[in-house]
Amino acid sequence: MIPQFVKDAYRTALFGRPGPTFVDLPANLILGNFDVERQKLSPLTEVPQPNAPESKIRSVVEAFKSAKAPLVVIGKGAAYSRAERQIIALVDRTGIPFVPTPMGKGVVPDSNPHNFSAARSTAMKEADVVLVLGAKLNWILSFGLPPKWNPAVKIIQVDICADELGKNGGDSSLSLVGDISLVVDQLITQFGEWRWQGQSSAFYHSLQAAKSKNEDRALKKATVNKIPMPFERAFDIIKNELNSLSHPEDGDIVYVSEGANAMDISRSIFTMEQPRIRLDAGTYATMGVGLGYAIAAYAAYNFPQPEGSAGSRSRKKIVAIEGDSAFGFSGMEVETMARFQMDVLIFVMNNSGLYRGDTDAAEKWTERRRNTVAGTTTEGKGLTAWSLGYETDYQKIAELAGGIGIVARTPEELKEATKRGFEERVPVVVNVIVDPQADLEMDFSWLDMAPPSQKKQKAKL
Repeated sequence: MIPQFVKDAYRTALFGRPGPTFVDLPANLILGNFDVERQKLSPLTEVPQPNAPESKIRSVVEAFKSAKAPLVVIGKGAAYSRAERQIIALVDRTGIPFVPTPMGKGVVPDSNPHNFSAARSTAMKEADVVLVLGAKLNWILSFGLPPKWNPAVKIIQVDICADELGKNGGDSSLSLVGDISLVVDQLITQFGEWRWQGQSSAFYHSLQAAKSKNEDRALKKATVNKIPMPFERAFDIIKNELNSLSHPEDGDIVYVSEGANAMDISRSIFTMEQPRIRLDAGTYATMGVGLGYAIAAYAAYNFPQPEGSAGSRSRKKIVAIEGDSAFGFSGMEVETMARFQMDVLIFVMNNSGLYRGDTDAAEKWTERRRNTVAGTTTEGKGLTAWSLGYETDYQKIAELAGGIGIVARTPEELKEATKRGFEERVPVVVNVIVDPQADLEMDFSWLDMAPPSQKKQKAKL
């Protein structure tokens, strides 16, 4: 039965929504010797790729032709299904605005003129008909519900898994089960020569205004000249240096990011021109997965007979952008990288805390620790629940494992560390000292689903 179980595991992993499977074999079967007839199993056939019913395809197209504010959302499922060619054609032919999810970036290049990821909140708030390609309506997309989304929006999902259709804010009546590449081909055929003529609409002007405003704001933050550097300034330096070393159009850098600010802010700064070159904490926002992801990406793209493909066929540089808290969950995986000579470049964004640090000076932090340890926090401030050690020397983990550790406090040091880390052939950990933002109010607005009226009442309280 064991061969059949293994075959079933592969079948489950490959058919439908792809994902991991686990076969648990008892030790006596693994270590024992058994005189059994060898089974010859038939090979797995090609993975089934279902189309959607033509009647529903026609209904979806009619919904878009009558929409005043259409939108396409591109999820990581579109990257998994390798549907970039079809989706690029859909966007370019129809002119419908699109926004990618974090790991859907690059399916359509970020440089595409129809990309409004910089106006994501406005797009969600005002869109009236939305095509969601391979993305779950979970917290990443605010569940497809008000107040983040237009209360009257019609969200049409395309997914290989029927269980996803109609969840949260999805419209099950128009949603489609099928392989994304095939379904999008069907949509393109049905759209024909039709093109959205909404460039003069209020929706399009609203998107353009929000995009310009947010890009201008990001540019100002990226040019703030202070030490310690803000996240935006540090990321801008890293991005520009990496882009000078490897053209983004080639897709030869795989980015892994996790952490609060590290993941959220870097997502908008590092643009993707190719699919399947960005990994982050994903559906469950799990911290600690970043370095494991970096190892997996290295294996997928750089091991002999690599299975991964994106952009050019050349070797990929793996770059991990880690929050200091996220790095702490699995930092010893740097030793694994060193053991297998994986030249992963890791940036630890060190703000001495989760979201923010407690203080902007070592003396103040030491005083807080003294109060916390002595139990005298009634007389003075102690360490908060989100505090980490002040400017911890994370780079030393690379040194003890046989890699290279670098501390970067200034723009010049960070630029040089990025160049060196890119060129080295051992793991490199760059400990980037950034602004702890000790006076920043803790805010989890990405999870706040309360109506604006309730937010105002809460503020008054």
